[in-house]
Amino acid sequence: MKGVRRIEPLFQTEKQISFEKDFLSGWEHYDVWEEIEVGRTYQGANEYVVEQEDLLYYHQTMGETDPLLVDPEYAEECSPTGNVVAHPLFLVSMLFYCLGSKGPGTWLRTPGSMNPFQDVELREPILVGDRIRLSLTTVDRFVRRGKHYITNLNEFVASGDQVKVRAWGTLIVPPTRKEIQKFIDA
Repeated sequence: MKGVRRIEPLFQTEKQISFEKDFLSGWEHYDVWEEIEVGRTYQGANEYVVEQEDLLYYHQTMGETDPLLVDPEYAEECSPTGNVVAHPLFLVSMLFYCLGSKGPGTWLRTPGSMNPFQDVELREPILVGDRIRLSLTTVDRFVRRGKHYITNLNEFVASGDQVKVRAWGTLIVPPTRKEIQKFIDA
């Protein structure tokens, strides 16, 4: 994919390098609106082990300057966790990584999807060393003004079944693979 090659030099962490970046690859196997089953719960394909390098790189690319977010030595002395603090939006990186490129929840990767709203509860801080699993449940699917919506409840769970984050995300998605094909051919 042309755009991925252009930004390839920006990928530095092990997770970034190994992550499938071509969202058009395998699109024919993505979840589609007409096949989504409301109420069904799935486990994400991958576990996310939070490494300090993941947080540092994320924060630096976001332009963060707060030493609690970008300076490990300062954070070791001054942060309540004794380590670099995770930005609340870091969960988006975890979401994509945990979902993987195949299986349930891939409608999030679908070409042509739009993200009109989300609601996030940060229940516990994300910590270096956390082993995060993703549980996702489609809680609604509906049509409004001719657009097809899907809402998922995504729960990020650490070892010991501690729910760190609950996030409801709603996307407008193409309803069928035939509709996704239009974005692929564009």
